Amino acid sequence: MIHRMPWIRRRARKDEPPAERLSDLEFLALVKASLEEYAPGVTQGAELKGNSLLSPAGWAVAVAPPHHGGGRHYDLVALPDVSVQPDVPCFMDCVVAMAANPRVAADTWVETAGACLLEVLDGRGHFAQHTGPGQKRGVPGWHSISSGVVGLGRDAAENRRLQTALLDANVLHRIADTFTADLESPFFNGVKVFYGGQPGAMEAEVRVNGERHPAASAAMAALGLPEPTTFTAVRYYALLLPVPAGGGRPSFPSTRLDLADSRSHSQPHSHGATCGCGGHLDPEHPGFDLPLPHLVAELSEEERAERVTVDTGVIMVAEGVGNFLKVRLPVRLDDGRTVVHLAWADLEAPVLEEFVGRVHSNALAGHRFEGLLCNAVGPWGEEVLRAPVVLGGQRIEEDGSVRLSEVVESGHPLLSRVLNERWPAGFVLGGDDPRPPTS
Repeated sequence: MIHRMPWIRRRARKDEPPAERLSDLEFLALVKASLEEYAPGVTQGAELKGNSLLSPAGWAVAVAPPHHGGGRHYDLVALPDVSVQPDVPCFMDCVVAMAANPRVAADTWVETAGACLLEVLDGRGHFAQHTGPGQKRGVPGWHSISSGVVGLGRDAAENRRLQTALLDANVLHRIADTFTADLESPFFNGVKVFYGGQPGAMEAEVRVNGERHPAASAAMAALGLPEPTTFTAVRYYALLLPVPAGGGRPSFPSTRLDLADSRSHSQPHSHGATCGCGGHLDPEHPGFDLPLPHLVAELSEEERAERVTVDTGVIMVAEGVGNFLKVRLPVRLDDGRTVVHLAWADLEAPVLEEFVGRVHSNALAGHRFEGLLCNAVGPWGEEVLRAPVVLGGQRIEEDGSVRLSEVVESGHPLLSRVLNERWPAGFVLGGDDPRPPTS
């Protein structure tokens, strides 16, 4: 079963970094920009004041005085709910501006500790992974919210190799007995896992609530993580929340996000008419978004919460059920339009692993791979469910993101016809056709 690997968009080339350390507000401005890129709309109305980024929704991020490291370190405090007074619950993390580039440091915080902040406020598994205390990647006695692993080294292949190794090592589960007794916060205990350095001089470090934990760091070093061939650093962040006495999920802050999130299972996509990805029933570009794979939709809410361990909106992994990828399935109409169904394909774990690796190394274009269609689509319904598909057709969009893979062919007789023939609009769309009838 594939483990969590974050869906990472290709970022635009950044400006040359400044020579000096940024002021607190200058660095928080970068954090704000990165948060907005990561979760559009999340910083709406947020203000930079003093040493803090303050959201009208009730959360904040502040820069604390540096207490370790050099001038390129930034110590950040995340406050999910500032209305809790006088002792506001918070968690800490620090990032370093490698190659003197503070924007990379801001991005790193957002994709790790920041992702955990967003997930605490959202709670639906869109930004980070929830793991119960009894699961194989869980921390006994604690509910975990874990980010993906971010690579910061010089070589993309080495980054990916160490990212995968860190995930496979299942660090926090395996060394839990070395640090859980020191989790003192009744709200949020922040734990950073870091592994990086030069060949022959790698450092394994676990920080608990902002402080290096010697016993946990030593236990992590003893796990035998591989060494890279060049400078490489990988890290992730986890929040550990106390489990209620009666079991179940912990209490989350009253502060909630209110995002028009295209990854939400309850809302269709709302792309513009020129997008052509099928996000909504535009008259000239009609389409349908199938929010869940058929096998996942059949689970109860309780089973879904327990089994779905990864959900990025593009990749979904459900333990014992399957590894799913969101794909485009185009259907040509006899009036010249194309209906695009945003459906799910079920992939073998090695196939999905290779797909993620190619995304990270920018080697996805032209790649073809196989899976099974995991939705009943259009008027053909369950006749095409579980049909074998060949996927490809990727392209890089203007904003640097990767367009969804496309079903390009199938060995299933009916699905092959669906892909290659033109179909009457009335048959495919029925009463849902948004184009006014011609007189």
